[in-house]
Amino acid sequence: MKKFFVAVVAALSVSAGISFAAEFPEGARQPFQFDLGWAWDSYNTTARMDYTRGGIVTAGTSIDFEKLLDIPVMEQHFRGVGQWQFSNVSYIQVGYETIRREGQRELAEQIVWGDTTFGVGGQIDGKFYSDEAYLGYRFDAFKADNVRLGLTIGFSYWDIESSLTGQGTVTKPDGTVVPGTFDKGFSLKAPVPVIGIATEGAISKDFTFGFYARGLFVRLTDVSGGEVQGGLNVKWYATKNFGVGLGIDFTTIQVKKYVKDDQIFSATYTFAGPRLSAVLGF
Repeated sequence: MKKFFVAVVAALSVSAGISFAAEFPEGARQPFQFDLGWAWDSYNTTARMDYTRGGIVTAGTSIDFEKLLDIPVMEQHFRGVGQWQFSNVSYIQVGYETIRREGQRELAEQIVWGDTTFGVGGQIDGKFYSDEAYLGYRFDAFKADNVRLGLTIGFSYWDIESSLTGQGTVTKPDGTVVPGTFDKGFSLKAPVPVIGIATEGAISKDFTFGFYARGLFVRLTDVSGGEVQGGLNVKWYATKNFGVGLGIDFTTIQVKKYVKDDQIFSATYTFAGPRLSAVLGF
């Protein structure tokens, strides 16, 4: 978190430093802006599924998905954002990214996942999928010919799925232990309200610098958690309709508790890395 605030201060300092630069490139002044590309992110995914029976909670195994399933730490995925400037200081913003991570491995240790136990030596298949769709509003609290500072509010709709599949045993409510092949997982679909800031500045007649950060934490009866997102980017506008963007983004999603039936799921999901994209404006 300390590094995050350092990045915020640095970004605002750069924005202040470019306040006397040339005005924004023509491409950056188009009403419709889209930034479409690929991100190369480093992942850290931990999760646990507990089980409740008769008011007693049986703690599951805390799983590091990258280590358990021998999944590469660094992988790429699609990321797209866009905005429509419908007034001098107001914008509608959208975003979407999709991530698919899965693998298989022979277990070197016993895994307890909800009411299922996967034993040593058995092969286990696992997945952790996530999709995010963002819809928000931005208002420029400060705006000049070559710098903008905006406040944002919106919703990130997260669709997260995770499961483990393999040979194991399930303990039924009467104490009976049943062996077999089991596919045990969860699915969490929820809109998360987020607030944040965003700033851009003109470095020259062809280049801009930008920074954004947003996040929030919610606590309800059956679900609690939140997210923090942020990033830096530099864009080169070759023409008024096309440019190239280079940036770095990070996301942390924390599911403190998600209760469904007799299962209690918790997870921390972090990914960060560089991004290369095509910038379109019209």
